Amino acid sequence: MREDLFVKAPSDVTVVGLGYVGLPLALAFAEELPTTGFDIDVSRVEQLLAGDDRNREIDSGLITSSNLTLTSDDSCVTDADFIVVTVPTPVTEYNRPDLSLLESASAMIGRRLCGRKAGSSVPVIVYESTTYPGCTEEFCGPIIERESGLISGEGFLLGYSPERTNFGDIDHTLETVVKVVSGQTDEAAHIVSEVYARIAKAGVHMAPNIKTAEASKVMENVQRDLNIALFNESAIIFDRMGLDSSNVFDAAGTKWNFHQYQPGLVGGHCIPVDPYYLTYAAEQVGYDANVILAGRNVNEGMVERISERILGLVDSRGKSPSDIDVLVLGQTFKGDVADFRNSKAVRLADSLTESFKSVITYDPFGEESDSNRDPFEGTARYSVVVLAVGHSEFIGSVDAVARLVVSGGVMVDLTGSVDSSRMVDFDLLFWKL
Repeated sequence: MREDLFVKAPSDVTVVGLGYVGLPLALAFAEELPTTGFDIDVSRVEQLLAGDDRNREIDSGLITSSNLTLTSDDSCVTDADFIVVTVPTPVTEYNRPDLSLLESASAMIGRRLCGRKAGSSVPVIVYESTTYPGCTEEFCGPIIERESGLISGEGFLLGYSPERTNFGDIDHTLETVVKVVSGQTDEAAHIVSEVYARIAKAGVHMAPNIKTAEASKVMENVQRDLNIALFNESAIIFDRMGLDSSNVFDAAGTKWNFHQYQPGLVGGHCIPVDPYYLTYAAEQVGYDANVILAGRNVNEGMVERISERILGLVDSRGKSPSDIDVLVLGQTFKGDVADFRNSKAVRLADSLTESFKSVITYDPFGEESDSNRDPFEGTARYSVVVLAVGHSEFIGSVDAVARLVVSGGVMVDLTGSVDSSRMVDFDLLFWKL
């Protein structure tokens, strides 16, 4: 290993992108090495400087007491030794990889490397953004080469270490989850491994190459998406048979090799997005990923199926949708997370609006307004109450949720957290997915 590389004389880390992934990563690195966190969003940086994480993932005290340097000036990249890119990788409206943020971040890094001091060590540039196998070396690397005039593998080294952030999960964190690492050369892989080992207390797993590490990340979420799709479709089938799917799954779960998942809405920017990166890559090698896409179709169709089921429940009570007020509890993409992006709960509320007299939504993670008032503080009652997102505030007070339903009304649980036996004392029709 060359003596002038980062691992022998670690001077700093620069994290590009301070969202759900980048901020906690930068804070963790700041405990070990001088670290700079960069984001193009000036307001985001200003809020963080004041100790305010609008994502509600990091406590103010942890931000203000950290040694992390925060900036919106991309000159911080110029002489950085270890650069980590954590920008989002969504899909287009046609479910194709949207690499625009990766492209702009890579171009910025390349431009900034042009001004690097002569004689500086070779920078290591690690990508954490989820993408398809081959993207780091075949898409990002050439952009940096073009903008910097440097040769990949010589003027700069590439690495990949997929993020494993589980939003709202206090048990599976950077410290407790094994970190997959990789590099385009043996030198790069060892450097990436040793640097991440400082913060990944559970250890690191060195993949044999960058493509393998990229593939491992999309595979993690593809398998979750497919398994949830299986349980969603099964729940629909069992419901039509008059069976409580949770009882079926609990019984099946007594077998040692049965893996149980919770049916429900699949939103956010990981599970419903990442499979399309793999199906895109499959197309490039001449294969149609039919099973993966079938799972996606099932999960994407759940909003429509649930809307139809709610209409059926209302009809079974002899009520007309045009006379019904609906309350949807929860609008973020998952419980106890302040992220509304790609939320299927939002889509469900929009879908119900097309059929019912009125649809009111409430989410404790949204800003209080006329359109987001806490129903537990008022006296209004609703003909239909849908528990769409499993926020602790809702799950911890199921009886209070049930009391929001008018006598003879309908309560729907899409979170799988309500025990049906608890609802027998209420004058309502209870249904859960």
